[in-house]
Formats: sequence, structure tokens, C-alpha cells
Amino acid sequence: MGLLLTLHIIVCILLIVTILLQVGKGATTGASFGGGVRTFFGVMGAISPLAKVIIVLAIIFMTTTLFMSVFYSRGKPPQIEPETETSMVDKIVASC
Repeated sequence: MGLLLTLHIIVCILLIVTILLQVGKGATTGASFGGGVRTFFGVMGAISPLAKVIIVLAIIFMTTTLFMSVFYSRGKPPQIEPETETSMVDKIVASC
């Protein structure tokens, strides 16, 4: 379990760093003045190597999240506290 959590944390950090390193499509000067509309609605083109790394890290992140949720839920099932014998009316009367 510790290995999976360590891998998950490392992938999280790498995913954050690679997303922050990625340059936006409209990162030119003209994009701030409306020149980025064509890049927003246009054809995407080739995927950069950094985008491929982000896709792989995102898949690993989702996989480790899924496995961690399954492994952590295999412990004790959540306990539901049984209601006491007092009814809702008794609770309301007692609070007045």
C-alpha cells in the first residue's frame, strides 16, 4: 500500500509540473487581443512530446486513484450507528 501511495504522490507532483511547463496554444502577444480565436477553434495539429507525457501521467494518476480507492475500501466496512429508542417527537420536546 505504501508503494502505491508513493507512486501516486510522485505522479501527482510530476503531473502538476508538466502541466505548468506546458505552453498554451494562444500564448502569443496577439492572443491577449483576440488573435487566439483561430487557435481555440482551429485544427489541433501534432501532439507535442510534453502533451504525450501529460496524457501518460494522467492515465497513471487515474489508475492509481482507482486502485487506492479499492484497496482502502477493503478495510472495515463503515459502521452505521443504530438509532436510540427516542423518537423524533421526544427529541423536539426535549430541546424546548
